[in-house]
Amino acid sequence: MTAKPQEPQLPRPLSPQRLGAIRKRLLRWYDEHEQPFPWREGRNPYAALVAAVAAQQTQMSRVVEIYDRWMQAFPTIETLASASDAEALRVWGRAGYPRRALYLHRTARIVCEQYGGLLPRDRATLESLPGVGPFTAAIVLNFGHNIDAPAVDTNIVRVLGRLLFGDLQPARETSPAHIKWATERLLPDKQAMRWNPALMDFGASICAPAPKCHLCPLASLCVAHPQFAHGARANAVRAQPSFAGSQRELRGIIMTLLRTAHGSLQRTDVISKVVELSGVKRSRVYLAEQSLIDDRLIRRIDHKLSLGSD
Repeated sequence: MTAKPQEPQLPRPLSPQRLGAIRKRLLRWYDEHEQPFPWREGRNPYAALVAAVAAQQTQMSRVVEIYDRWMQAFPTIETLASASDAEALRVWGRAGYPRRALYLHRTARIVCEQYGGLLPRDRATLESLPGVGPFTAAIVLNFGHNIDAPAVDTNIVRVLGRLLFGDLQPARETSPAHIKWATERLLPDKQAMRWNPALMDFGASICAPAPKCHLCPLASLCVAHPQFAHGARANAVRAQPSFAGSQRELRGIIMTLLRTAHGSLQRTDVISKVVELSGVKRSRVYLAEQSLIDDRLIRRIDHKLSLGSD
């Protein structure tokens, strides 16, 4: 049995009254601002898995588009398991981080082969599946199986780090152990399906990187609020590197050429086209090609390139 993490030293005590007020105010806010995402209501573990994987490193406005396209192509975990790598990658399209499509595909095959097509109901087994970490497992448990499990994403870290610990930039300042304790302590019994999305949506819209404290129903309960009220700002965690001319761009061009092809393409044609479109040296395109092969996103056979590894 895993011991519960010890309560950290808080700048302001989390009394039963304060805990109750936080829960009440946040859930009341959620009742007024709930987003009707289909995976939050369907009690469908597979749909919850697709949404959670799509949400990794992706804004929610794009998640809906990815989710709808994916579910139209692969409405059940069985249809996904019977597809090829190439089909999964084509449907994923230009959504970014295409390894997520392969993770979904491999997970579908494992679940159909080992678990009768039913996603497991325990967290440890879920986290053993390709591409399934603590956040994705929690979403599957919450929305797929209606099982309480605390979730942690960047929005939740930001809300709890500011609210309880007074850190302006919790992604950099609040320890993971403290966030873990906070998610477990604040989670109301039998309400994870409302509480976790409430925290996520609140962090995305109100307690954003530049917080809207004047709209925040938790302001009087928040340790960080006085600092923001006196003009403090949360510095960005890191600057986003330029995409133009990067290896990510070169990989993306190769993937786009292969996704739109009917079958395989001559390797020399692909390399020449990438050089033409990007203006970089061939040596850099070769590195991008090899990294895609290593990630099993493309394969090279008889001087030809094609999508997937199967």
